Amino acid sequence: MLRRSHIVDPRDNVAVLYENAGKGDSIQTPQGEIVLQEDIEFAHKVAMVDLKENEAVIKYGVEIGRMNYAVAKGTWIHSHNMSCIRGTKKETK
Repeated sequence: MLRRSHIVDPRDNVAVLYENAGKGDSIQTPQGEIVLQEDIEFAHKVAMVDLKENEAVIKYGVEIGRMNYAVAKGTWIHSHNMSCIRGTKKETK
């Protein structure tokens, strides 16, 4: 089933879901239709391209984190597979 999603900025490599979606559902992107690889909840991110380990995750046209490991397009992107130091306290010496 085709699910609603949004791409915030044309430079983004993730889309945001406007509704809950299940594995096998799809979203439409400028690159074509993408099949979801797993269940993904409303307002969560979906990879629009294959992402390599340590590759930047782009949302709002800016880097919001980096991949902990490689994933295929259609994968749920969240804190379990993406790291971000933004907002964390840096160690002081």
